Amino acid sequence: MGKYIAKRVLSGLVTILVLATCCFFLMHAIPGSPFSKGEQGVPDAVMQRLNEKYGLDQPLAVQYARYMENIARGDFGISYKNTSVKVNDLIARGFPVSARVGVLAVIVSLLIGLALGIVSAVRRGSLFDGACMVLATVGVCVPLFVISVLLLYLFAGVLHWLPTYGLSSWRHYILPVACLSFSPVAYIARMTRSSMLEVLEQDYIRTARAKGVAEFFVICKHGLRNAVLPVVTYLGTLIANLLTGSFIVERLFAIPGIGKYFVDSISARDYNIIMGVTLFLGIFVVICNLIVDVAYGIIDPRVKLDG
Repeated sequence: MGKYIAKRVLSGLVTILVLATCCFFLMHAIPGSPFSKGEQGVPDAVMQRLNEKYGLDQPLAVQYARYMENIARGDFGISYKNTSVKVNDLIARGFPVSARVGVLAVIVSLLIGLALGIVSAVRRGSLFDGACMVLATVGVCVPLFVISVLLLYLFAGVLHWLPTYGLSSWRHYILPVACLSFSPVAYIARMTRSSMLEVLEQDYIRTARAKGVAEFFVICKHGLRNAVLPVVTYLGTLIANLLTGSFIVERLFAIPGIGKYFVDSISARDYNIIMGVTLFLGIFVVICNLIVDVAYGIIDPRVKLDG
């Protein structure tokens, strides 16, 4: 396993290097500069001084080398629009907020999605199974922003049951978590049902039932352990996406998470924040995928990680 982990870590480092390189050159390929938007009346001499101050007048290769050196030290630079703010501080401030909402969304997605998928598989062809599959299809097909607007309108605008913005109490978490977990619940439910139906037809399940093992243990101990592997694959991307925040949900519910800073930086053309947040999200995805790959070997010993 140690050899496999080392190979995956090396692969992750190469991925991060490629991501950082792509972000840098794509940002600098955009016409203009961070100071040009809305500043048409600024004299050329002032613009030149600003570019000199932040090193934007240097050759692109020099800027790239300096940027990669800073990244290697874990320094994402400062905001061009507010020089007193470091990108690292913005990430440190916004990520915990996004993570709190994301952790709750992951837990809700797993608990409800697995439960619906298992019950649907056990009661295949029943009315409950049909209703769950309809709900799962809707959850997979309907975009996140549509679900968010509908839930916000219904529970906050019409019924006035839940608040519409911020995270000052437990009630403020309900709508954002529901919006974030709606689609993952549907996806996990469909995946679990499909995998569970295949597992329940295996010979070792029939053998366990023939030995008189209780149906609860047949399903949860023998069936679920093998049926959950596809969900584990999806879990790495799901955790990364939810813990780093959904830009739509954070914007809609005025949540001061990392997504808010990312959207604002795009509008302001703040290169360092855009590249820093993108790279941070990429690193987080790589780490989550590494954890999931290792979890494969723990959940199913038949999966060989040394190859």
